[in-house]
Amino acid sequence: MANNYNNFEIIRVTPTLSTDAYAVGDVAFTATEIPDAVIGLGGCSKILRCYLMDQDRDTYDIHLFFTEKNTALGTINATDDISDANMEAIGFCGSLILKSDEAQSSVIDNVRIIATQSMSGTGESVEPFLIQAENDSTSVYVSGVFTDGTPTFAAADDIDLIFHIEK
Repeated sequence: MANNYNNFEIIRVTPTLSTDAYAVGDVAFTATEIPDAVIGLGGCSKILRCYLMDQDRDTYDIHLFFTEKNTALGTINATDDISDANMEAIGFCGSLILKSDEAQSSVIDNVRIIATQSMSGTGESVEPFLIQAENDSTSVYVSGVFTDGTPTFAAADDIDLIFHIEK
């Protein structure tokens, strides 16, 4: 017998990008809301997997940083310059890496789909990790920083992030 309760959800978000050329170490996108990422105010959920769909098919590595607060790591298309005190204050939850030349699908002509990898090493699978919202919120935030490659996107909405979340 089916019920209406489901512990799992797929949430899609589209961060805002620059259409100017990026450099290694640049902020790809500032804190982007993952709405209703947790159940209940200040709740906690588990990220099971994350995918990035790139409509430009650029090649780059990007680190994703998950936080409780909507605080930027820096300015889009400039070096991440968040202070150590502010990094501590934003409620860092965890991080993932996406490498477009490794865990990706190249069989689709007009998009590249990249799966997250563990930050501990190339080709390692991602262990689920917890994310938590601030006490008065159900949202969690994700920011991106390029660690390899110099992509130039045709449009500010050229990537989508797809999160598999267990609530």
